[in-house]
Amino acid sequence: MFNPIKSLLAETPTGTAVQELMMNGEDISGVEKFVKYDKKRDLAYFSNSSGSTFIAVGERIDMIEFKMTK
Repeated sequence: MFNPIKSLLAETPTGTAVQELMMNGEDISGVEKFVKYDKKRDLAYFSNSSGSTFIAVGERIDMIEFKMTK
C-alpha cells in the first residue's frame, strides 16, 4: 500500500531540520534532524544535537513537520 510519508522520507535530504515528529499518535521529543530513510528495512533515522540517534519504523510515523530554512 502506498504511504505518502514514506515516499516523502525517501526524498528528504540528509540534515533536514525537524520541528515535530508524531508516531502512533504520540509527540516524539528530542528529534532535531533527519538523517536517512532505509526503504528496504522501512527505518527512518533521526538525530539531535547531543549526538543521539532515534530510529523509527516508517509505517508508524503519523506526521512529520520539517523546519523551514531561510
